[in-house]
Amino acid sequence: MRLDIIVNKQANFYFFAQNLSEWHFSNRKDYNTLWRKELGKFSDDEELAIKHLKKIHLRYSFGKSYLGRHFFLEENPWFFLKTRMAQEDFITLKNIFSLLEDKFNLFWSKEAPLLLAWQKELANKADDHLMIENIIELLKIIFNTNPSTSEVAINLLPSSPVHTGGGANIDSKNITLEISRYPKQGTNHAMSLIWHEIIHLCFQEQYFSALVSEKLPNDRQKADLINEIAIRSLFPRGILGIRLFKEESRRKLIEETNPEQTVKIIDLAKEYVDDKKSFDNTYIEKILEILKI
Repeated sequence: MRLDIIVNKQANFYFFAQNLSEWHFSNRKDYNTLWRKELGKFSDDEELAIKHLKKIHLRYSFGKSYLGRHFFLEENPWFFLKTRMAQEDFITLKNIFSLLEDKFNLFWSKEAPLLLAWQKELANKADDHLMIENIIELLKIIFNTNPSTSEVAINLLPSSPVHTGGGANIDSKNITLEISRYPKQGTNHAMSLIWHEIIHLCFQEQYFSALVSEKLPNDRQKADLINEIAIRSLFPRGILGIRLFKEESRRKLIEETNPEQTVKIIDLAKEYVDDKKSFDNTYIEKILEILKI
């Protein structure tokens, strides 16, 4: 598998604007606090633009109509958006980005050098083909499938100094990594986060997610929890993150687990990794038993 580390100005403009709008619970409010402190007061027109973006974005949320996809995938996102949005929404969106352009350019003058430095740092890690192939071969066993793509683009985005995260909401070959302000000693953690998102993107759906849905056909929330726990038991702070990237285990693997459950879940993942077994129905039953759900 090839990992391409990408720094895309227009994707960062989109991320900046949509995060300020706080249209979704996953938006990082601590980023907005930091950015507003550094950028100074926003004008009334800029504040109104941010409010309008929230209203529009709620009509083009995650999924096939996801507004952000075009900023990551297209050289000229406006050409595609013009044909895929209501005309009134398109005109409003263009005006919103025009109003926010000065603030973003000031923001970008600080962020671009940081992102380019991270691009160089992570590209060195992405060139470790032996490590990548070893991880891929292990994931193929654990998730009982071949990866859905042979190339993944990692799009680097802004972060705070104490916060990083990732996502797999763009398409079948792209993930995001919020990393700009994160300290360089966190490089291994960044790589571990990348692998977490790669599992979501390339390994989860073909076999394991279907197995979980078959086991829990009428409880999507519980099925999503099992999927996330399975991946977190590997990366970033699960057994593979600990072994391969020297991650420290956390007291709680996920908010819904306590420290005792976390130890049991990671021990279970360790058993499957060491025995080179695929996560199966027995694995799911044991997770349900650990969680007492």
